[in-house]
Amino acid sequence: MYLHGWKGKLYWFVEFVTMLALLQLMWIGLTILGLVILGISPATVGLFVVMRKRFHGQDDLRLLIRNYWTTYKAEFINSNKIGVILIFIGYFLILNLRIVLTMNGTFGFFLLSFMVMITILYAVMVMNIFQVFAHYDLPLSRYFSASLLLSISFPVQVFGSALGLYGLYRIFLFIPGLLPFFGISLTIFFLTWMSSQTFRLKGESDGTFKSEEVGIMTQSIREGSTS
Repeated sequence: MYLHGWKGKLYWFVEFVTMLALLQLMWIGLTILGLVILGISPATVGLFVVMRKRFHGQDDLRLLIRNYWTTYKAEFINSNKIGVILIFIGYFLILNLRIVLTMNGTFGFFLLSFMVMITILYAVMVMNIFQVFAHYDLPLSRYFSASLLLSISFPVQVFGSALGLYGLYRIFLFIPGLLPFFGISLTIFFLTWMSSQTFRLKGESDGTFKSEEVGIMTQSIREGSTS
């Protein structure tokens, strides 16, 4: 059934909100299923994959949920490898920042500036790496370098993502009741939209954009025919 005018817009909005709420509940459930520590990375990767499919026209909620569960199981080990590496890097940075903050003088200032720069790069990598994981099929070690290279190559998109995340933070701070229902799903929806601009620009610059679009459309048709 197709609706037009304000009824169609209202139907789309209700469907969109329902999708975000259900995917948020799935993210919470799958994170708990993995005992939180082992569940958060595959749950996040699965949500990025599903949001990417949603952006490419797959709007069947049952199919999205099934894809979420399939991705969670398939990428459980690899996504956790990335998660563990990120945790160790973050822990190492925190320890070094605490040491550097105790230093004085010019050398201490130089080290502090260097550590702040590394920390910013780390934050950018954390923001982008699961999106790269959901978009590309690469060796595990290359996801880290690819996320950094994409961020450096497209700084405007990175700045827009950071600005948008701050905006979402202010919204959730102002209306905390939204956080348990839309906190993660809406954030990942926004990051997926921003990353789609980055991947589109990269694809247009290296000539792979059209082939990627054809591949995505073909995969969506196959998944829809098997549902």
